[in-house]
Amino acid sequence: MSKKWKQVTSDLRLPWSKILVVLAVLITFVYWSRSGDEDPFEQEMSQMELLEESSNAFIHSAYYYKTSNSLGENAVAIVATMSQSAVVDLNKYQMKIVGTNSTTRLITIATMSTEHNPDGGCDYTTVLIQTNTVKNLGKLELASKGRLHTLPILEPKKEAPKPVIFCIAPLFAAEQWQSLLMNYHVSKRFGAHLHVYVTTLVEQYYQLAREFNDKEMISIQAWLSVKFTQVEAPFAEPNRILELRNPAAAYTDCLLQYKEAAQFVGFLEMEDLLFPVNANTYYEEFEREYEGSYHISALYYQVLEQQSFKSSSPEQQSIADFVGNMNTVSAAKLGRTVVRPQRYNSTWTHFSTQVDKKPVYLTEQQEDPLFMEKKAVKTNAVLSFRQMETVLNITTITSLPMNPMSSDVKLLSAEQADEINEDIQKTLNIPSIAKIAKDLPTQEFYTPYLKRCISGQKSGKKFCVNTKDCELPNNATLVCRHSDALYHSGWTMMPYTFHFATEPYYTRNLGCYQ
Repeated sequence: MSKKWKQVTSDLRLPWSKILVVLAVLITFVYWSRSGDEDPFEQEMSQMELLEESSNAFIHSAYYYKTSNSLGENAVAIVATMSQSAVVDLNKYQMKIVGTNSTTRLITIATMSTEHNPDGGCDYTTVLIQTNTVKNLGKLELASKGRLHTLPILEPKKEAPKPVIFCIAPLFAAEQWQSLLMNYHVSKRFGAHLHVYVTTLVEQYYQLAREFNDKEMISIQAWLSVKFTQVEAPFAEPNRILELRNPAAAYTDCLLQYKEAAQFVGFLEMEDLLFPVNANTYYEEFEREYEGSYHISALYYQVLEQQSFKSSSPEQQSIADFVGNMNTVSAAKLGRTVVRPQRYNSTWTHFSTQVDKKPVYLTEQQEDPLFMEKKAVKTNAVLSFRQMETVLNITTITSLPMNPMSSDVKLLSAEQADEINEDIQKTLNIPSIAKIAKDLPTQEFYTPYLKRCISGQKSGKKFCVNTKDCELPNNATLVCRHSDALYHSGWTMMPYTFHFATEPYYTRNLGCYQ
């Protein structure tokens, strides 16, 4: 071949690398320009799953795990509260998740898992939205009908203050500061850290909880009411068709935060106390109860309702008097759970409705699976101190009570009680806490109204027990701190318009029960 012909063929050679780049850009543009109705996935969902009306979903949190023992690599776990009326079955509904990093955009289909009272009638339910996405996630979006909704990305905790975390259900119009004092010191003595969700607190209780938080004694987190700032269609007040103050979503959020950091996570109310009567610490008791089994989904503790007395004076706080005056009234219908976080991804208030009966394969050769199920703890129980009478001078107890589940073991030893009491007084002598303690409320105002309201509501498939229906009287002398935030609404989308909040804070302007 002559040099001249070689020069001609070289001049005719096409710039294939540039052409391929242009084609890739055009294909991407065409894909994202397609209407939702042209997407086969969207067509399938509209034909099979969607009802005629659109509805709303509130996103509480979206966590990204670079690696997770149970969720896998580059996992995304989103906690949402969603209406069940927009789709036939939320557990079968599929959602597009778009993950983007500096070089890649990836679309995946997320799975949905609902957590709600199986015997209740609330329309709104807690939902875990879960998928796996790109490495080094920089942007997270929900996609529907050609529109995208961007979510703030949160990082789960890498370390836990203690190996056992107790997630405390959202406090609402709360004023029983004695419960915080006792729960904190009992949990501390036996090796657990409290993560407390706060919706509303009376001012002095809030100041005490905030001081505990600032000193890293507990963790408090604002728990926001479900609100929609912009909607095109009329909608029912979500908090009237949402169970209580949404504890299932709070518990699920807490579980996901500590999923890779804690050894055990328990779900309690602030009025609950758990003593590890079968061991020296919570960790030891929980390990012993799990017995190395791979198919135990959770430890399920019975709840025993107690009547007792509490002192209105901070100086008279004593764990021995607190439990020594107790009288077991009844056993609650439902219990409390403690879990290994690797085996739980979401939960209802009392247990997960998703985990039990989940197949477990211990080896590749195993043909018949085991099935996950919760284990009922027979020798211990959670004690619920909701029925407390406030007195100025409480009767001093010299003999500690027995474990209600066993007649031959004390609830706690005299040495343990002395250690807890000494620690209580040490805490109350901290100057900043001592200053707050002088102004703590000596009487309850909201608590009796709330108890009557909730206990008086009907329950069952046609009813939704909630706090929004509780009409609490105003009290000009009682200032409350209410959690609030900047609320955002996304594009109107089918079947769900998504809403979320950022920059949470506590305000005096909303009262105690909005």
